[in-house]
Amino acid sequence: MSEFKIHLQSKITSKQARIGIYGLGYVGLPLAIRFAQSGFNVVGFDIDQFKIESLNQGKTYIKHISDQQITQLNQSYFTCTTDFSLTNEIDVLIICVPTPLDDHRNPDLS
Repeated sequence: MSEFKIHLQSKITSKQARIGIYGLGYVGLPLAIRFAQSGFNVVGFDIDQFKIESLNQGKTYIKHISDQQITQLNQSYFTCTTDFSLTNEIDVLIICVPTPLDDHRNPDLS
């Protein structure tokens, strides 16, 4: 195993890895909550300024997630931003963006 992989594995095991999540929708936001609850430092990225502002104000935009959960998230190891240049500071990046579908509801890979 390479030295890089050993170092990354050690950071993940010790919860020192910084987790980045692209897309704070129905998949990304709950995932960010769970990682932050587990003690990981999480940076959420989204192109939607409304989502970032809502989260920073302790407000939810997803029905099954409460404002209280967002407030708790903000008090933990979580930050969110539209500044994708911060990806440079991330150890593990998870991409949770919508897959476009064609007329037959198959992934549109064009």
